[in-house]
Amino acid sequence: MTVSAPAAATSYLSSTEGQITLLVLALGALIIVAQFFVLRFKEGTAEDATRAYSITLIIIGTLVLICAGYSNNQIAPAMGLFGTIAGYLLGRKGTEK
Repeated sequence: MTVSAPAAATSYLSSTEGQITLLVLALGALIIVAQFFVLRFKEGTAEDATRAYSITLIIIGTLVLICAGYSNNQIAPAMGLFGTIAGYLLGRKGTEK
């Protein structure tokens, strides 16, 4: 019985998919910081802030999954979950005053 050495792993960050994924994550972080400053000085409710951050995170998360090179079968359950959460947040009505 011979034992062979494992194949040399390639670095994920050196691939094009890895670089694009990191760019999408950086863009997402920039958008979150911009939202922080906009929502900080805007008169809004906590529900407005929750909606804004949640929708942004769902969109960035979806883009990361797509850019990372996952197949349709791998990201379909995540898309369903993201769609359900987004639908709930956007469809929910605020308290009536």
